[in-house]
Amino acid sequence: MKFTPEQVIEMAREAGLSDWFIDNLSDQNAKRIKRLCTLAADRALEAAAVEAEAMHEEDRPGDYAYAIRAMKEHQ
Repeated sequence: MKFTPEQVIEMAREAGLSDWFIDNLSDQNAKRIKRLCTLAADRALEAAAVEAEAMHEEDRPGDYAYAIRAMKEHQ
């Protein structure tokens, strides 16, 4: 999963990073933060896939969305 710079900035603000910090990031550090967001999203998607497979094995296919959303509860 890839994020636009605007999405990364929005997530940084939601995480509590100050506007000063965001505005003064070097290009290199901005790329690192973007990469961190991408890695986190990819891992979350993989965890969701694992959870969905487990739900399928339990023959509960209608519960996929519920299972994925429930992952938020375990953070």
